[in-house]
Amino acid sequence: WEQRKLKDVSNVYDGTHQTPAYTREGIMFLSVENIQSLRSNKFISEDDFKRDFKTFPKYGDVLITRIGSIGKANIFQENIPAAYYVSLALLKVKSEQFNSFFIMHWLGSPAVQKDIWSKTLHIAFPKKINKNELSKVSGYIPHLYEQSNIENLLSGLDKLIAAN
Repeated sequence: WEQRKLKDVSNVYDGTHQTPAYTREGIMFLSVENIQSLRSNKFISEDDFKRDFKTFPKYGDVLITRIGSIGKANIFQENIPAAYYVSLALLKVKSEQFNSFFIMHWLGSPAVQKDIWSKTLHIAFPKKINKNELSKVSGYIPHLYEQSNIENLLSGLDKLIAAN
């Protein structure tokens, strides 16, 4: 296992800093309150999306909360475009040597959560972690083969828990 910073594993992006003009339909708009399901009833126009979102979540990318409820991660498993607010960070895994599903679980590990907490601005309200500080979060990551095996085990446990 090798100690790695998040910026070594993935590119870290933040969402729009402006509250968008919501529409009745269009491109789904995600925020911190959507982290569990990565589904939202808020939408923005396709024109606004094309103008404001050069980088957006695609299947297998990780979204993590960075304002309010900090450090909760989920994997985007849709094949549709989606926009996201600054309260979320988008992580795009850099290479084939990293499994994004493993990275999502890794972010929830106690050691990584402790590092996230240590880099959080506790004097801000609501609490937040800056994108640059988030990219410095570190922890130990195994080789790809072990990442895949660990991810399969943890995903299986998640499914068992959800079934009960």
